[in-house]
Amino acid sequence: NYLLAQINPHFLFNALNSIYTLSIKENAQNASTALLKLSGLMRYVITETNRNSIPLEKEIACLNDFIDLQKLRLTSNVQLSYVVSGNTSHKQIAPMLLIPFVENAFKHGVNPDDNSEIQIKIDITEDALTMDIHNNKVVVNNDTIGKSGLGIANAKNRLNLLYPNKHNLHISETDHSFDVTLKLLF
Repeated sequence: NYLLAQINPHFLFNALNSIYTLSIKENAQNASTALLKLSGLMRYVITETNRNSIPLEKEIACLNDFIDLQKLRLTSNVQLSYVVSGNTSHKQIAPMLLIPFVENAFKHGVNPDDNSEIQIKIDITEDALTMDIHNNKVVVNNDTIGKSGLGIANAKNRLNLLYPNKHNLHISETDHSFDVTLKLLF
């Protein structure tokens, strides 16, 4: 079972790389870029999430890939601001801790037909990481998205388990916007 579990992701990565090569040959730049980003995200999820903590650089790289992948579908109606400041070196974080909040901003804040705004700011100091996310809420015409709320609920539970007394999460919502501020102490 263990060997099979290793073969399945390896097969998937090879299949994605084959599709990536084909998209380059056919000059499908956005498709090839998307496949490359998706492959990187999947590799991260499969190889890093079984650890309790990982280098912060890897978590930020995962966020960068996710945001780059999302940018491929954005129209000129979407104003995106994404800034990371501070030094990520020699800092550890639980894997996939930040992405549910960023994913939520894209899930509920982007409609290609409406003006949409997403602001993501991550500030890293010697002893803390602060992430501020703001998005205006738009009507999303996709019934498959649904409103499960599992991503944010799971993130809250993980924060309570992994960072007891070492985090502060503030979420505020209005009829028109959604704001998240997360502060993690290293």
